[in-house]
Amino acid sequence: MTGIFKVLSPDEIGPELMRVILQLGVESGMWQAPDVEYFETRLRNPSNINVVYFVDGKVLGHILARPHNDAVQDYCEEDPLMKVSDTPMYYVEHLVVDRAVRGRSLSTVLILKLIDEAKKRGVYRFSNHCRAINGLSDIVARKFNENLQVIRRIDSYCDCNNEPFDYLEIDFAAKA
Repeated sequence: MTGIFKVLSPDEIGPELMRVILQLGVESGMWQAPDVEYFETRLRNPSNINVVYFVDGKVLGHILARPHNDAVQDYCEEDPLMKVSDTPMYYVEHLVVDRAVRGRSLSTVLILKLIDEAKKRGVYRFSNHCRAINGLSDIVARKFNENLQVIRRIDSYCDCNNEPFDYLEIDFAAKA
């Protein structure tokens, strides 16, 4: 599978690409009915990082991160232990991969591309609420174990069907 990873600026995310990214989230099971206005705000915010994986012009993966402290305001009710950080940090808002290409390490590569872009911006720390039932939190914890600073289970995360989620914080400052 040969494709290209691209960090997109808000100006590069037109209505059609936004629709495709949202549809990918629905098809992957991440969202049932996405709030288009909510995601448009996220996709068009210049403080955020969007990395998209394209094969033959088709979007097969997308990851979005935004400043952690912005996310704290949105998630403090679901996760009261999530705190504002004194150090710059990105919160991985979502990661979606087309079902047809799962199991080929695309999630890992999207995360690595995101990390590279964040480092260019001088940010080495990341946080995320990661689904536990699909095994993604275990994969992330194993892959980045030496950089893992915090991991804790939220047994019933109300933002996502009351599924169990893990909250992770990862710090790459030592690896700069």
